[in-house]
Amino acid sequence: MRRICHLAYFMLVLLDGGVWSLRNLTISVPRAVLSGEGESAVMRCSYDLEGAALYSIRWYRAETEFYRYVPRELPPTMVFPLPGASVDLAQSDHHQVRIVNLNRRLSGDYQCEVSADAPLFHTDIRSAPLTVVDPPFRAPLLTVPQRNFARGDVIKANCSVDEAYPAPNITWILDDHKIAEKVSWHPAELDFKERGAFSQLHLTVLETEHYKVGLSYTSSNLDAVFHQNYVSNGAQSKDDTIISYMITPPESGQFTLGCVATIHDIYARQSEVATIREDTPRPASVTGEDSAGTARSVSMALTSACVSAALIYSL
Repeated sequence: MRRICHLAYFMLVLLDGGVWSLRNLTISVPRAVLSGEGESAVMRCSYDLEGAALYSIRWYRAETEFYRYVPRELPPTMVFPLPGASVDLAQSDHHQVRIVNLNRRLSGDYQCEVSADAPLFHTDIRSAPLTVVDPPFRAPLLTVPQRNFARGDVIKANCSVDEAYPAPNITWILDDHKIAEKVSWHPAELDFKERGAFSQLHLTVLETEHYKVGLSYTSSNLDAVFHQNYVSNGAQSKDDTIISYMITPPESGQFTLGCVATIHDIYARQSEVATIREDTPRPASVTGEDSAGTARSVSMALTSACVSAALIYSL
């Protein structure tokens, strides 16, 4: 009878929102790690038992258990097969588990299940995704057939990246400025297939703005201004999207262009940088006119002065 009363008491505590003995369960899993021998992932589980004893910690990958910690058993740890990887027991305990030598097929959701001991045996579980990255073998390949430009030209550039898992994103770099990013499409379900990436950039070099009376020209007017526009080629796929960009002509008569392949925050590699130069640079004057315009203005001013002097002399 006393045992039944104790059980009833604990049930009332639960229904009344009292002490649960297991609170604040959180899981910490790296968003992405590199694959290969020697690479590892440390996953942590934090919880508050509120004075109750721990019954067990269980770790799952895609609902398959691979690590268990039960303090009442000897030894307290138990490891189950994890294809292509192994658990580092020396750095695994009731709060964390370390997996080494991962491959991309171990990507997916990982769960931590915590169970408190008697009398409640309260159990809770949390999950988080992990991506095991197979990076591209080589740096991105940048192709820019036209390395010289005239104002008004459209310079076309391609950036291609070798196959990787998951497919890399591509960021375009113009004179050390990030100007656009092509985000690769990923399938909804894990298929572990390596995919390459490709991005095409159309860069238009605008004509220099002509000098206009009444406008104030300061150093800020001489800075490069970038404009972005995405153009889709009809009904083609997302991978065929063209990034269109416009740039004012640089004073130096040249600019650099490159692309960077990235996967999450653990892989980034840049292509070779291409330098693109103007065919016949026209240095700007203080007023914003080119040298030819300045010469014409000076010539007209001298001619006008001479005509005025002749008229005054004749009077």
